Amino acid sequence: MKKLEPFLDDLPIPPVVKPFGGMFTPRHLAMKAKVKNVKLHQELPPTKVWSYRLDEGTVVRPGSGNSYLGPTVVVNRGNLVEVRWQNRIDPSETLPYEVVKVPYTEGNTPIPQNLPGKNNALTEAQDPLRGKAHDLRATLVTHLHGGRSQADSDGWPDNTAISNQSAYCTYHNDQAAAMLWYHDHANHITRLNVFAGLAGVWLVRDDEEASLDLPDGDFELPLVIQDRNLDLDDVGNFTGDLLHKTEVTEGPAEFFGPYTLVNGKIWPKACVEPRLYRFRVLNGSNARTYRLMLLDGQGNNLNNVIWQIGCDQGLAENKIPFPADGLVLMPGERIDLLVDFAAYTSQKIYLWNTAEAPFSNTPLPASYSNDVKNELATFLGNTSLPSGNETDRRWYPQIMRFDVAASASGSSHTVPPDPLWQALRPPVAFATDMPIRLTALVEKPPKTATDTAMLVFWEYLEVTATEPAPPGVDVVNFTYVHPSTGLPVTKQYWKAAEEFYDRTNWKIHLGATEQWYIINVSPDTHPVHVHLVDANVNQRYEYTVAGSTSDPTIPFPTGVPDWVVDGNAHTLTDITSTLSKTVDPDQTGPKDTIRINPGELVGVAMKFSPFCGKYMYHCHILEHEDDDMMRPFVIVPKWVPHHEH
Repeated sequence: MKKLEPFLDDLPIPPVVKPFGGMFTPRHLAMKAKVKNVKLHQELPPTKVWSYRLDEGTVVRPGSGNSYLGPTVVVNRGNLVEVRWQNRIDPSETLPYEVVKVPYTEGNTPIPQNLPGKNNALTEAQDPLRGKAHDLRATLVTHLHGGRSQADSDGWPDNTAISNQSAYCTYHNDQAAAMLWYHDHANHITRLNVFAGLAGVWLVRDDEEASLDLPDGDFELPLVIQDRNLDLDDVGNFTGDLLHKTEVTEGPAEFFGPYTLVNGKIWPKACVEPRLYRFRVLNGSNARTYRLMLLDGQGNNLNNVIWQIGCDQGLAENKIPFPADGLVLMPGERIDLLVDFAAYTSQKIYLWNTAEAPFSNTPLPASYSNDVKNELATFLGNTSLPSGNETDRRWYPQIMRFDVAASASGSSHTVPPDPLWQALRPPVAFATDMPIRLTALVEKPPKTATDTAMLVFWEYLEVTATEPAPPGVDVVNFTYVHPSTGLPVTKQYWKAAEEFYDRTNWKIHLGATEQWYIINVSPDTHPVHVHLVDANVNQRYEYTVAGSTSDPTIPFPTGVPDWVVDGNAHTLTDITSTLSKTVDPDQTGPKDTIRINPGELVGVAMKFSPFCGKYMYHCHILEHEDDDMMRPFVIVPKWVPHHEH
């Protein structure tokens, strides 16, 4: 098996850029998608990628290292910025890597995704997608994830630009300080374009954040975590090419790669001073979830020197204790961390991943702490060999290493006191007549032996006197606890859509606050991203279906039982919320990407403003998103008539 030595490369830092422009005119930025060759690791040949590059703008901090990530864009709250997104990838260029599927039967070893190379991949004759992907030309549209963008600048997935075309977007940045990110969002090929390298960080600053005197400059680092696989030649040597390899029949539809990259390098190291740092962490992977831990050389958990001060949409109200068993981070989620290295002079500190893939939030064993220590000890015994869990598709649990210097160059910042919000932020306004919506995360079985399971949203509409259910549709009785009154309510809903291009059902009034209930009847956890809005997760319940409470596996640690969904008829039966569960502190908000675990019904409140237009919600596991686990909604002024009036 081919091996790479970890921690040979320094952590790259993308350049920091600002738009051109003055106080009274829209600021301007131009970005271009280009072909680029980068070194993902010292021991690899160069890798061809697609990458966002600065075309017009001001570099305020030069970067270090050579990464495929785009520059980090920094703007102040309220800055109106016009961006020209240019596709400058030559029309002769095709996708710079292969897309293959490998047959796999659950329980067998080796697991194909743990290994580099194509292994026994299906041929183009067996898998038509392989040939189509090989011939794919750059077809791009950029989405500013987490941005409060007007609809025509939100990156609608069909509004693509081919080679030598451009899109012009206006970003208002009228939102609290937060880490956003920009990435490709083209329909059915998002997973391929992002995998090719099209992503970057976008930071919004404001006075509230500045008043906290947080670490900045060299002591504020973006950490963009992604996984990749690598191709081999006929004799087993690394070619330098990326490889998108998934498993079919019984394997997961998602991509899980054995190699973890931070800011575009495989298993890098960062030299840090013994002082307080601010880490802006993004899970930019296609599908992999991380449970992050910081370990010393003996495998001791250093959660007592980590504070979470923010998440997707900005600062938390108060600092959030870092969980003793690690912090879960799903694709699309961001966390804002303060880490104090002061007590670890001249030591090596390891960022470690303990999450299984696919991730289903399975309860951790009692031996968990010792298991992690043993993993690190095994790793340190031979750093080029796998030390993780093969069946978890986590053969290499290491992410990166921090090498702490013997002394600091100056005085350190301090951890700010609570509350972190210096200005009052209005709480969510729950009303007894607020719209209540229902959608379900469903996994449908593969149609053929070369297909993977299809992931969709079953989207429902309430049955009312003026909007009765059409004949022949699936109708459910849905019992939930109303967020305003705390009392159980039962209403009827009918299934109105399940794929992206089905009819647009949800017409939402501009400025309205709605409660969405998202139920997960699939065996895996899903990160659901809602465009435009802040999300407040306020309820998390187990549920029963058709009144059944006899199944002892709720909330389904070994998979969703057969009685939840009829596998032949694909019909979801009656749903009742039952046992209330604690919402994890890091999930209460402000969020835009919400974790929905198997066997859970999650209530999310959102205010839909400030723009009208067509937006979407989708799973941010990119293979799921491309497979139609995405649905549109429309925001309209309340005075405009539509069929739900």
